[in-house]
Amino acid sequence: MVNDDARRVLVEVAQLAADHIERRRDDLVAAPYDRVALRVEVEAFDFASPRDPAEVAATLFDLLRRTGIRTDHPRYFGLFNPPALTSAIAGDMVAATVNPQLAVWGHAPAAVEIERHLVSLFANRVWGDGAGAGTFTSGGSEANNTALLAALARRYPEWATRGVAALDRRPAIYVSAQAHLAWIKIARAAGLGSGAVKLVETQDGLSLDGQTLEKAILGNPASDPVLVVATAGTTAHGAVDDLSGIADVGRKHRAHVHVDAAWAGGVLLDPAHRHLLDGIDQADSVTIDPHKWLAVPMGAGLYLARDWTALKTAFAVTTKFMPPAVADTLDPYTHSLQWSRRFTGAKLFLALAALGLDGYAKMIEQQFALGDRLRQSLANDGWRIVNDTRLPLVCFAPDDAAHVVTIEREIAGAGEAWISSVTLRGAPCLRACITGFETTEDDVDTLVAMLARARNRCAG
Repeated sequence: MVNDDARRVLVEVAQLAADHIERRRDDLVAAPYDRVALRVEVEAFDFASPRDPAEVAATLFDLLRRTGIRTDHPRYFGLFNPPALTSAIAGDMVAATVNPQLAVWGHAPAAVEIERHLVSLFANRVWGDGAGAGTFTSGGSEANNTALLAALARRYPEWATRGVAALDRRPAIYVSAQAHLAWIKIARAAGLGSGAVKLVETQDGLSLDGQTLEKAILGNPASDPVLVVATAGTTAHGAVDDLSGIADVGRKHRAHVHVDAAWAGGVLLDPAHRHLLDGIDQADSVTIDPHKWLAVPMGAGLYLARDWTALKTAFAVTTKFMPPAVADTLDPYTHSLQWSRRFTGAKLFLALAALGLDGYAKMIEQQFALGDRLRQSLANDGWRIVNDTRLPLVCFAPDDAAHVVTIEREIAGAGEAWISSVTLRGAPCLRACITGFETTEDDVDTLVAMLARARNRCAG
């Protein structure tokens, strides 16, 4: 039996979590704090003697609540870090409690089968029934790194044993200049160097099309396009690249075609907006981050592929200290960079079971509606909408772009909402994104009113 103290700690910490969720709307999104004082508070934990875990958990909640940017707040309109669904938090707790080891099927058959089932569900949303290869990752960077390794495995049979030094041409990664620059880190980690990443400037400053990609490839005859990447939902402004056109070019050059849909991949669960990702089925692999739009705790990424071949070439190893494979199963360590691994799929499994596919679709549709409301309200109030996307991400600017930074700082300084700024087509603009399931029309209207006041003060 669980001893009484262990039960007390778990119940008290669960109550702290419930209290935190209940009160977060009343907190500031970005509260001021003193860096020196914060460091003193943290360093007061010298670990010289035991302390009550529940009391320390209360301190942790307090520290996290009153410092930094509260990404779990309904008026956080920043990057893709929504609050986690309660069911997903519960799933994470189950995984942490049982702590199964997902290296091999035989040690955690239920956990591995649950993740296989989830991979198949999302792969089928991309390619239709019958697809089902892939793996859970720590997030989008690991999933995209997996795409590069799979591309190398497909293109160069000798790479898996002899490495990139044995290749007679320099591999290149072609990706939009508007894409997430994790590709730079990925190229370095793979031994290709950042010079292997060819950032292709887009024609409209937003999305990459196949014709522009083709010109870029032909303009670099010394480089071998091993991987071409289409972004579905750019971080800065929500653009969706020409998925079909890029796939056509990739196939022409025998490249691995990958779609980075880390954020916008959530649309796959919304039949009303699934068409925004038309052409994604022509990819060889896809990245989706459930910890973004699907509101599960970080970190949770998904790498999806048409089949297992490239994953096995890239990652399969054999060793005597691992148990023998079970017939008609796949051991996760043979198709993933990770070996020992957490049960990442538990939080998504519980969230899907509790909310249902229809519930997820309604949640996403609500955020589309809020995005439309924000876009229209800003336009009606005289702001210039400067991006072009149906996704709930709005980039906008006042008449005088020089006021952008001042407005951003004023909104953040007030602490009642949080937005960011980006550079779009060479000019600064403000950016607001809606991914939180607790965000309401009132929250959107509050942001619009705050922006109007800040703009008016800038105008004098």
